Amino acid sequence: MTAAPDADAGQAPPGRRRRRPGRPRWPRAALAVLVLLLLAIGTDAAVLTGRVGEVAVDLSADDSDGRTWVLVGLDSRAALPDGADVGDFGTPEDVPGSRADVVVVVHRTDAGTTLLSVPRDVVAGTGRLALSWLDGPAATVAALCELGIPADHLVTVDLAGFAALVDAVGGVEVDVPAPVRDRPAGLLVEHAGRRTVDGATALALVRSRHPEHRVAGTWTPAPADPDGRATTAAAVLTGLVSQVRGSAAVPWRLQSVAWTASGALAVDPGTSVPDLVDLARADVGTVEVLPAGDPLGGTLARLPTDATAAAVAAAGLSCRR
Repeated sequence: MTAAPDADAGQAPPGRRRRRPGRPRWPRAALAVLVLLLLAIGTDAAVLTGRVGEVAVDLSADDSDGRTWVLVGLDSRAALPDGADVGDFGTPEDVPGSRADVVVVVHRTDAGTTLLSVPRDVVAGTGRLALSWLDGPAATVAALCELGIPADHLVTVDLAGFAALVDAVGGVEVDVPAPVRDRPAGLLVEHAGRRTVDGATALALVRSRHPEHRVAGTWTPAPADPDGRATTAAAVLTGLVSQVRGSAAVPWRLQSVAWTASGALAVDPGTSVPDLVDLARADVGTVEVLPAGDPLGGTLARLPTDATAAAVAAAGLSCRR
C-alpha cells in the first residue's frame, strides 16, 4: 500500500456493522489463533523446528519474576501473500521496512496469566510503537521497556503467513452487510451476505484503511471509525479460530496448518519450540487493552498517561533492563 505511515486509521470497518462501544475482542482472537498454531506445531516439533524463523535480538531472558512474552504481528511489503498484486500493496521501496501492527504481551507467573494489548500508536521512545520496528526488533523491545514492559521471549508473525494460513484451513467465513471495496488494499467484495473468503481477501479486509461501501449504486467512503480495523480483524480472526479448531479433527489438515504456521513464525534465539508449546498451554483469559491518551491533534500518536503506568504495574510488569 502506498499510504503514508500515519494514514492508517479513521475509517469504519470494511463491510462490517458498527459495533457498540466496549473492549476490543481482536487481541484475544489473535492470541487464540497463535495458541492453536503453537499447539499444531507441537504435534511434529522435530520436523517443524527448522522452519521457525529467528529474530535477531538478544533478550537476556529473566524469568525470575515470571515469564513475559511479546507477540508481534508484522506488516511488511517484503512479505506479501503469494499472488498478491504489488500495485495493491506497494513495493518495499515505496513503503520500506516492517511495522509492528499488533503487539500483545503475555505475562505468566505462578499466580496466573495476564494479557495486555499495547496500542500500536502509543508513543514509546522516539515515536509511535508501530514504527519502532523500522529500527529493528531491539528498538521495539526498548520502546516497550520505556513503558515498563519487559520482553523475555519474542514471537513474530508476518501477514503473508496469515494469508497462507487462511488458505491452509480452507478459507474463513465473514459477514459482509454491504458491498465493500478499498482499491489501495486490493479489496473488492461486490455482494453482501455471509461468505467464505480466501487468504488474500481476508488479509485485504484486515488491512483496509479507507473502505468504501456501495450505497444506491454509488461507492461512498465509509463513516470514520478509529476502531474500524480492529473490529474487522476481530471478525476475520474469530472465523480463523473456528477453522483452526475444526482442523484438529482432520489429521492431514492439522499437519498442513502446522507446516504453514511454522513457516510464518519467527522467535528470538533464546526461544525454542518447547517454549512455544509451553506458551500454548497458558491459561488464556481476558486481554486488557493498555490505556493511552487521545490522539494528538492531527496525528495518530497517543501519549502514555498515569493510567498507562498503573495498568502496567497492575499486570505485575516491570522493566529493569
